[in-house]
Amino acid sequence: MINNPYQKYQNQSVQTATPERLLLMLFEGAIRFCKEAMLGLEQQNFQLAHEKNIRVQNIINELIVTLNREQGGEVAENLLSIYQYLNQRLIEANLKKDRAILEEVLVHLTELHEAFSGAAQIVRAQVGRTGDQA
Repeated sequence: MINNPYQKYQNQSVQTATPERLLLMLFEGAIRFCKEAMLGLEQQNFQLAHEKNIRVQNIINELIVTLNREQGGEVAENLLSIYQYLNQRLIEANLKKDRAILEEVLVHLTELHEAFSGAAQIVRAQVGRTGDQA
C-alpha cells in the first residue's frame, strides 16, 4: 500500500491517463532522467549518471516494446530505428561518460515529445469537431 500522498497521486494519474498522455509522460520522464544523468556527469557522480542513464534506456525500451508495427507501418519502423539509435547512443554515453552524447539524446527526446504533443493536440481537435457533428 502506498502511504506517500505524492506517490498515490502519481499512481492515480498513470492509471487514469489516456494512451497519448502516457506516451508524453514516458518522454517527460526520459527527458528528466537524461538531464539528471548529465548533472551526474558534471558532478562526477558516475553512479548517479549511470542510474539515470539506465532509466532513460528503460523508457526507450518501453517505447520500443509498445510500438504497434503492424498498424504503424512505415512510421512505426522509422520510430523503431530512432529508438534503437537513441539506445545505442545512451550505451555509448554510459561507457564513455560523455555529456555531449547525452545532450544529443536530449535534443532528440525533446523533439519527439514536441512532435507527439502536437499530434495529440491535432487528434483532440479533430475528435472534438467530429463529436460536435454527431
